[in-house]
Order: sequence, then C-alpha cells, then structure tokens
Amino acid sequence: MKKVKLYIAASLDGFIARKDNTLDWLDALPNPDKTDYGYYAFYDSIDVVLMGRSTYEVIVGFDVDWPYPDAQTFVFSRATEVNITTPKTELINKDITTYVSQLKQQTGKDIWLAGGGQLVTAFLNASLIDEILVSIAPVILGEGIPLFANIPKETKLQLTDSQSFGSGMVNLSYKVLNN
Repeated sequence: MKKVKLYIAASLDGFIARKDNTLDWLDALPNPDKTDYGYYAFYDSIDVVLMGRSTYEVIVGFDVDWPYPDAQTFVFSRATEVNITTPKTELINKDITTYVSQLKQQTGKDIWLAGGGQLVTAFLNASLIDEILVSIAPVILGEGIPLFANIPKETKLQLTDSQSFGSGMVNLSYKVLNN
C-alpha cells in the first residue's frame, strides 16, 4: 500500500509561506554547501503529488518549468473549474477521504502531499497522512500561512530521523501513530 507523505518546509514558527504566498525567506537562506536537503531522494520515492488549488496557482506563478513532470499531480479544490495548465495534472473536487484511500491502494511509489495548510489539516483530520517530513528553516516570520491551518486534531508522532545542516536547516521525519 502506498503511503501519503507530507514533505514541506516551514519557518521555526510554523509558517509555510508569507501571507502573500511568497517564499522569499526560504530562497534567501544561505546554502554554502548547495545541498538539496534530501529533496531529490524524496522525489525519487514518489509518483503522485497532491496539492490544494492555492498551492498549485502559486507554483504555476513562479514562471518556471513545472517541477513535477514525472509525477501524476492532483489538485484538490471545492471549485469545479480551475485553469489546469500543466502536464499530468488533474482537478479533484470529490470527497478527499474516499479519493485518497483509493489512491493509496494503487501500485507504485508513495504519494507526496505538497500543501497547502488547509489541505494538510484536512488530510491530518481525516487520518490520511502516514509520514511527516518537515524541513525547519532558521527563520521566524511572525505571520504567514500556517503549516496546519484551521484546527488540526491532536495527532501523536514518532520521530524516525533528524538531520541538521550547516545552513541551520533541520529535517525532521515522523511516523504518524494514530491513523
């Protein structure tokens, strides 16, 4: 069975982006070793990417090549019409629990839950996340888009790995225990 893995970067105070969806704070972090913080190994382990409509629109707005060309991407939205312009990308406005449970039954690699905060909380509250891999950036933003928007349910985690980098970035990997 496929696992749903939340893989995301956040500020030390738990924000995944500024209020205007910008990530300048993440791009501005020094990275003298030019490390990818485990991204490429993670990307090789998945074949499906899940994200909310706002996250999709922000990524498309970066004006770069679509960063997930080898993965099937599903964009979740309550809206029935979203301008999907990227390859292997499909709009989903069905029940999240039923749809993702079916995805997990398929063969292949694991599933990446890429964001945003509202979708992350919906997945967490529906017990759909199996692992959480978060890169904590050494910055406090004070405000922005929270990693867990709205009200997440209490969820017990088991730390499975941690790694720190000279840049101050820390990767934390957790298994979700109460699914």
